[in-house]
Formats: sequence, C-alpha cells, structure tokens
Amino acid sequence: MQHIGRYQVIRRLGKGGMGSVYKAIVPVIDKVVAIKLLDPGELLADILGADRLREIFTVEAQTMAAFNQPFLVTVHDFDHDDQGSPFFVMDYICNNLGEMIGETFRIEEDSRIIRPAKVLHYGHQILAALDFLHHHDIVHRDIKPQNILVTDEDTIKICDFGMALVGGVAFSGPNNMQIGSPCYTPPEQRKNPQGVDGRADLYSAAVLLYRMLTGTLPGMQSFPLSLINLQYDRSWDDFFARALCWQPEARFQSAAEMMAAFERLTLGEPPAATVCPLPVPGAEPVRLRSEPVNVCRSRGQVHFAVNGLFRPVAPVCNRLDIGEETVRDLATGLIWQLRGSRYPLTFADAQTQVNELNACGFGGCGQWRLPTVDELLSLLPADGGQGPFPEFLDRPAKWLWSCDRHGHHESWYVNMDMGFAGVQDVNCLNHVRAVATAC
Repeated sequence: MQHIGRYQVIRRLGKGGMGSVYKAIVPVIDKVVAIKLLDPGELLADILGADRLREIFTVEAQTMAAFNQPFLVTVHDFDHDDQGSPFFVMDYICNNLGEMIGETFRIEEDSRIIRPAKVLHYGHQILAALDFLHHHDIVHRDIKPQNILVTDEDTIKICDFGMALVGGVAFSGPNNMQIGSPCYTPPEQRKNPQGVDGRADLYSAAVLLYRMLTGTLPGMQSFPLSLINLQYDRSWDDFFARALCWQPEARFQSAAEMMAAFERLTLGEPPAATVCPLPVPGAEPVRLRSEPVNVCRSRGQVHFAVNGLFRPVAPVCNRLDIGEETVRDLATGLIWQLRGSRYPLTFADAQTQVNELNACGFGGCGQWRLPTVDELLSLLPADGGQGPFPEFLDRPAKWLWSCDRHGHHESWYVNMDMGFAGVQDVNCLNHVRAVATAC
C-alpha cells in the first residue's frame, strides 16, 4: 500500500481486531502522522457485519475528535481510501508504557520498574484523563501499558477507544468475547462488559500503577509495597488495597477521588546507589565495540550482552574526568560530548549533528560519531537506575540515539532514565551525545 487517501504510507505499524495502524506523511508539509484504517479480521467481520463495524469505527473517530484534554490522543482528519474503507488520522507518538516497561505477550513475566517519582508524574496524568472521560460519560474499558503513549515531552496520552463505552453504547460481540486485556480487566467487566462504569477503568489504572512501581502484577491477597521498598509507607498499601478491590463499591468511586488520594502519597529516601569497586591499579580500559551493526531485537540480547529486560549484564564502573566541553571516561578510554544536543532529533538529523561537530572541531576533536549501544550502556550505573553523574547525564538528554540499526526503518537507542536499550522508528526524536575513541 503506497497511499491511504491523500497520505503517503511509509509502513504499517501494527494490526488489531478492528483495524491496522500505519505511519504516513502529510503531503506538502511532510508531517509524520499515524493513520488507523478499518481493517477487521474475518471472524469479527462475519460476526458483526460491515455496517456495524463502520458504525463502531466512526463513533471511535468522532469520540476522539471531540477531546480537548492534554492527556488524550485526538483525531485530526477522517476520510475513506480508494476502496471505500474509512480511516482517521492522529499524531504519531513513538513511545508507549508497554515498550518502556518491557511488557510482552507473556504478561506474567517481570517488567522494568519505573522510578516512583515518575510514576507519580504519569499517574496524575492518567487519572486526570480518566476524570475527563468519565465526566463525559466515556468508559475506556482497555487501560493497559500499550494504550498509554508517552510523548517527547514525557507526558502521557491515552489512545485506542475502539472498546470504549460512550454514553452507555459500545462495541459488543458474542457473549463469550473478552472486552479488555487479561490481568488489567476488573472482575465485573469480565462478567458484564456492557454494564460497567468508570470504576472499571480505575481498577485497570491501579493495576498499571502497581506494575510500574514493582515490575509485577498485583497478587490476589495483599499488596505490601511497604515491604518491597522503604520509600513506601503504609499509606501506599492502603491506597492499593482500596484501588484494587474486586468489589466496585469498595474502590475509589471517581477518578477525582482516586487522584486526590494518589497525590497525598509521599516518598521516603531512595535506597543508596550501588558503589563501584575501585579499579585494579594498572588495569587496561574496558574495550567496547565502536563499529555500528544492524541487529534484530531477538538477537540483540546476546549481541549487546544484556538481560531479558535489555539492561547490561556486566555494568561498567565509570571513572569520569569532566571538562568544560567533554568528558573522558578513564574506565573505557572514551571521550563524550558533555551536554549533548539541546533538542531531540530524528535519526537523520542526529547524524547531521555529529557531522557539524566534526566540521567545527568541537572540543579540539574531529572524530566524533554516534555511540554504539554497548558504549551507551557503559554509562548506566551498576544498579540499573539513574546515573550518578547529573552534571553529565543531564535530564534533557535522557533518551539517546545509538548508531546501531534495526532494519531499514528503526534504530537502537538507550533510555538513560530507565536504564535499557530499545528500538525506535528513525522519525522519532531522541537526543544526541557524541563520542570519540581518541582525539
């Protein structure tokens, strides 16, 4: 497929039960957007019929187009392709919480933990968005990590309203058809998906918050965060005991009430960072790969020497000598650009930025390049958390491009904020921190 309506298609991003999502370009202005095209599976088409599917799809577009809330994805255009299938156009957003925490289809496996201060940041936005939806008589019914997009400004946007109840009317299939996602769906939604209210979304949001904090799904009996991490006191346990109650009447009764309780939670002192041992006198620098590779995700774990959550198996203990423009790591022999790019860039613009550094002889060096995944991972602390060098790994440059590719349309990057290597589309925006082996 080369075009959907007037939009030039770059590639398909994914397919769900109702439709396919494509990355595309707006003609003339060359803006990258996401397009959802009605493209149901054969079974769903046979069950519901073409007319009912179009009605559901159109209601989803109309619902999202009416949003005027910063934490919800909105629809900008609606049309039909050459075959008469409807589609709608949204902003293209690269990140989602599912990718960030590393949740796979094996949902029971542990995922990455997000620092509690950031969970407070994301949680406020999620609950504010749900408060807006419920005020307008909309129940999402599928709150899960993959449906929480994360923008370049580190704000969230809830997406995918194909299963939403709007004014009590929604998508419905056979009686035995699951509405929502396993482990995130409350008990009452499994029994009667058409009869739920906003408290169902609040249960799903509580599961999501718990998973971000702990890397696991909540147990059946108790939720003792205070026993997991000393940063949490008993008020956190009380919050989740109520938010995750199986009876809707015992939960928070509104998103506003849950948000108020969530914002009253406080954090204790974080655990002490892991201290690297002193280097052995005369030890040779750690030699890291400097040549770019093109490697798929399934082979990346072995190629980059990372664990299942794509964090380094053997972290490097850095010894940094910080100058005015550059930083030399005595542990690896690498020289890094101190501040990195001022703004996030596409992958192509990242290469241009490096060329400009070489052209002007930045830092007295003309051998700057994009780092490999191995080199970027060497900057992560031993405990997998945030780096101990705030003057070097400053907050704006938390997502960094590497030179390693993942096929034709994607490249590897390293999330310094959460401490893992991941894959992003080349049109996504990440910062650049150039490196040189020797000057």
